[in-house]
Parts: sequence; structure tokens; C-alpha cells
Amino acid sequence: MIRTDYSNFKYLTVADADKIWGLHVTGSGTADLPPHAPYPPTRHPDGYMFDWTHGRILPEFQILYITRGRGVFESEACGLKKVEEGTVLMLLPGVWHRYMPDPETGWKEHWVSFDGRQPAEFLRHGILAADRAVLDIGLDEGIIDLYQRILERIDGEKIGFKEIVAALVYQILARIHAVEKSRRFQGPEAESLVQKAKACMTDRIGSHVRLEELAYELGVGYSRFRRLFRHYTGLAPAQYLLQLRLNRARDLLTGTSLTAKEIALLTGFESQFYFSKFFRRRTGLSPIRFREYSRGGGRNEFKVQGSKFKEERSI
Repeated sequence: MIRTDYSNFKYLTVADADKIWGLHVTGSGTADLPPHAPYPPTRHPDGYMFDWTHGRILPEFQILYITRGRGVFESEACGLKKVEEGTVLMLLPGVWHRYMPDPETGWKEHWVSFDGRQPAEFLRHGILAADRAVLDIGLDEGIIDLYQRILERIDGEKIGFKEIVAALVYQILARIHAVEKSRRFQGPEAESLVQKAKACMTDRIGSHVRLEELAYELGVGYSRFRRLFRHYTGLAPAQYLLQLRLNRARDLLTGTSLTAKEIALLTGFESQFYFSKFFRRRTGLSPIRFREYSRGGGRNEFKVQGSKFKEERSI
């Protein structure tokens, strides 16, 4: 995995066997660009680098998901479009395009590149289209999670990871399609606020999240935010965030060789000690023992005590 100050990404080699699945992934990455950062991040291969003046034409499909900030996008099929957080950019092979974040805000992007006969079928049947390259689907925690899982699998490079990340891209495409179709049936404003809060928590799982600041960012007081969140999810925001971190930690323990210290950092725990203590309290096992059990086929010998989770009253 290539890492820069603002991004990490990896490109994959593709064998004939990878194409049997109908869709194969050629690369994936994420970039969290602060205001006035150079764009695009450097060190990408020549076929992927571009500048605003010249734009580019890709030989494959790519999906970008903007989860923070704003910017602009232009293609020969769409013209010039504004890009806000929650926007998907659906890039198609052979179509000239260019995009960039607003220098005043920067943005955070998740992306995956892929190709194959099945995406070509989606294009032929109009599920993908050059004139629908900019899709406003809002912040969706499920899609963010899928991007994160793709990067984790690619970084681990375990046997069969290419097939797994291909399946995850199918899920991204299906979820975007479903969300786009359901936009006209969007629920009340309160439900939308909760969904956006959940997406923000998922997107920022590796950083310190102050829930009062998140409520302020969403334009609502914390008391009302907490009440609405609990109403729609059954959990207080602090409970939900810790459960989210626990679930991600379990995935990393079973799916990667990262150390407990590295996992604590990636899942937003303040220290390895607090992570290990919390994990043992919730599962009955230390992180290392959990990994041993999961790899030894003994995952059914313990039960996560989700219903007994105590609410963090201090948050």
C-alpha cells in the first residue's frame, strides 16, 4: 500500500483468472485532502494522473465517493457540475473528464477502479451512463464501510482477496443503485439526519469523534440529536460509535495480521490498554485470544455481550 501525507492507495496486477468473475479490481484508495493541498496526490501511475487543464480518459471504470468537502466535476457528457459531500462520481472508460476539490475546503474521497464484462453489461443496459456521472446519494455508512473493507483486503493480500474485493465492488454498485432509486422516497428530515450522523461516524472511525461537535456540524443541538439518534437506532450515539469500533476491530483481528496497537489506532481507541480492556469486557476474550479462536474455528465458544453494553454517560 502506497501512503502519502493525505492518501493511501494500491494498484493491482490482473491475471486472466481474475477476469472469470466478470469484474476485476485494478486499484483502490482514499485521500483526505485539507484545504489548499495539491491535487491529485502524487505517485499515481501515468495513466491515472491528470491535471485540471488537460483532464484524462480512463481505460476502465472508477467510482469516487466524496464524503467531506466540495468541488467541481466536468465531463464531455455532463458538462460542469458542483460536487458536495455525499456525491458519487461514476467514471466510465473512454469518457473525458476532470474534477478537483475546492481549495477552500479540500475534500475526502474514496475510490475503486475496476473493469470486466459485467460492468460493460451495466453500461449497455443503462444502469451506468455517461450522462449520469454525478450522483447525489448523500452520506451512506454502508458504502463507506465497503470502501474501507476493500482497502483492508487489498492491504492484507491474503489468498482469494481479489475475488472478495470484486464482490465488494458489486455491493457498492448495488447499494448506489438502490440509494439512487430510493431518493425520491426519502424519509423525514430527522431520519436523514441520523443516517448522515451514522455515515460520519463510520467515515471517521479512526479519529477522535466529539459527538457534540458532530451534532453542531449537522445543525442540531446535542440533546435533540441524542434523542433522535436513540429513537431511530435504539442506541445512544456513544453506544453506537463504540459498537462500530468493536465491529471494525473484530474484522481487523480476523482479516489482517495487524497488531493490537495498530488496530487500536485504526479504530479510534485512545490507547492499546483501553482497547484491550474494552474488547475483553465486551467479548470475554483479549484481542489476541479472539484472533486465535477465530482462526482455530472456535468462534462459537464465546458470545459478545451487546445487550449489556453500558451507555457512556460522559459523552
